Amino acid sequence: MSDVAITVQPLSAIAGQRSAFKPMRALNVRSEAPAEPVDEYARGLVDGQQLAAAAFEVEKSALLDLMASAQALKPEAGPELSILLRETVIGLVQQIVDSIKIDTTFLEAQIARAVAVITEADEARQIILHPEDAALVGNHIHSLAVQTDPGQPRGMVRIDCSKGWIEHGVALGIERLRELLELPA
Repeated sequence: MSDVAITVQPLSAIAGQRSAFKPMRALNVRSEAPAEPVDEYARGLVDGQQLAAAAFEVEKSALLDLMASAQALKPEAGPELSILLRETVIGLVQQIVDSIKIDTTFLEAQIARAVAVITEADEARQIILHPEDAALVGNHIHSLAVQTDPGQPRGMVRIDCSKGWIEHGVALGIERLRELLELPA
C-alpha cells in the first residue's frame, strides 16, 4: 500500500472548474499552443451535442417521411363508401338485366336451368310464367304444363310442386344479391 493521501472531491466541484487539461508531467513533444486557453472537454461536449442533434434531425426527417407514407396507405373509406359501392353494384346489375332481351331462347334456357334444379320427380309439377312469357314458349315445356300468373315478373320461372316450389330468374338473383350486400329491398 502507498502512503499517499487520497482526497475525495464531489463531481459538481470538478465540473464547475473551467480549467484546461494540465498533465502532471510534461512530455517532450513540441506543440504549438493556442493563443488562448481552450477547454477541450467543453469543445468535445459541444461537438458531440451537435453531432447528436444532426443525427436526430436525420432520424426525425426519416420518421416523418415514413409516417407520411403510412398515412397515404391508410384507408379513408367509411361506411358511406361501402353503401355507395353496394348501390353501384346493384345499379349496374339492374342495367344489365334491363338490357336482356326476353325471347324464346332466353326463356328456354331459364326453364332448363330451373328444371335441372328439381331432384325429386313429382307428377304435380307445373311451370308458372308471366302471361307474355308463356305466349312465347307454349303450353308444355319438358313435359311440364305451363300456367300463367300476371304477378310473376317477366323472365322469372317458378316451378310448383306438391311439396313447394322452385324459383329461378333475374329478379330472384337481384333479390339474393341485395340480401348478400345487406341492402334494403
